[in-house]
Amino acid sequence: MGVPARTPSLRHYFALKYEHLYSSVPYNHSELRNIINDVENSINSDVIHSECAVSCNDVYNAISKLAPHKNDGKYELSSDHIIQAGADLSVHIGFLLSAAISHGSVPSYFSVNTILPIPKTKNANVASSDNFRGIALSSIFIKLFDNIVIHRFYDKLCTSELQFGFKSNSSTHMCTLV
Repeated sequence: MGVPARTPSLRHYFALKYEHLYSSVPYNHSELRNIINDVENSINSDVIHSECAVSCNDVYNAISKLAPHKNDGKYELSSDHIIQAGADLSVHIGFLLSAAISHGSVPSYFSVNTILPIPKTKNANVASSDNFRGIALSSIFIKLFDNIVIHRFYDKLCTSELQFGFKSNSSTHMCTLV
């Protein structure tokens, strides 16, 4: 008698599902390599520009945009810890982010995301992965960095007219209507 087949865990199942989803859009490898090389060449420049320095005010403004009661997923750091910490923390976060920009390197913690499967509806069939959507819980420090970049370079950032979610004055409902 053979060994019974093991059913993959729910975690493994979702990992495979999201791996397929996030690798489903083709791209030109040489074009991506050129972009990476351009970015690395500008990061490795010996000239440190004033744009590399993150001030206390930058951090303080970024903190004011954090939503309360949001967790990062893995390290149990909450946005509330940062919001309630006081102005002194802004100095240290500013130094940390300035160093990351200047050196072109971030702590590995910054790139850790936890993807949680969330049922699309209350009565969803939990046996089917099609009834779930994933949300990523990111590092609080990356959220602060995103807020700083968006604030500083808002006039230089543009999105595609085909992007509907995560954009001012836009929603995925508009995409459905189109």
